[in-house]
Amino acid sequence: MDIALQIGQRIKDCRVAKGLTVKDLAAQAQITSSMLSQIERGQANPSLNTIRLLSGALDEPMFRFFMDEVNVRNEVVRAGERRHIIEHGTEYELLAPDTNGLLEMLELSLAPGSRSCGQLLSHTGEEIALVQRGSIELILEDDTCLLHTGDSVRIKSGLKHCWHNPGQNVCVLVFAVSPPDF
Repeated sequence: MDIALQIGQRIKDCRVAKGLTVKDLAAQAQITSSMLSQIERGQANPSLNTIRLLSGALDEPMFRFFMDEVNVRNEVVRAGERRHIIEHGTEYELLAPDTNGLLEMLELSLAPGSRSCGQLLSHTGEEIALVQRGSIELILEDDTCLLHTGDSVRIKSGLKHCWHNPGQNVCVLVFAVSPPDF
């Protein structure tokens, strides 16, 4: 969608939601009705100052007019349609629709006796992990901790760590990383 049309449509949607006419909003924003009508139809590119005036009159933050439309269908990830990411020989399933957000959620299944990586690794951002099934060792810097189903842990940014499954069954770990690292 053309950016001018997108901005105009967002402004119109806000105006209609608040029950304002073109004339009412134009008066409140101190612009002409003709200008507002052109903006809403994508026939005029409003200046940032005009967008600021409309934002104030509508009591909406300016960024709302620039946001992509939210469609819940684009945000859902079906269990059988997850993207697979392989890093250091370990396969992760991405639980988010993409890696473009501020938070990343992944699922890791580790076979008995396997490790998430050959050596301890670190990354930028915090990680919070939850053991969904089984028991798993977290090797964190010079320390090791055994976690069981339902246990969770926070790993602060920059700490070297690795996951190891010492058990006889597959271990499933769900974790969030912010900011995204993959």
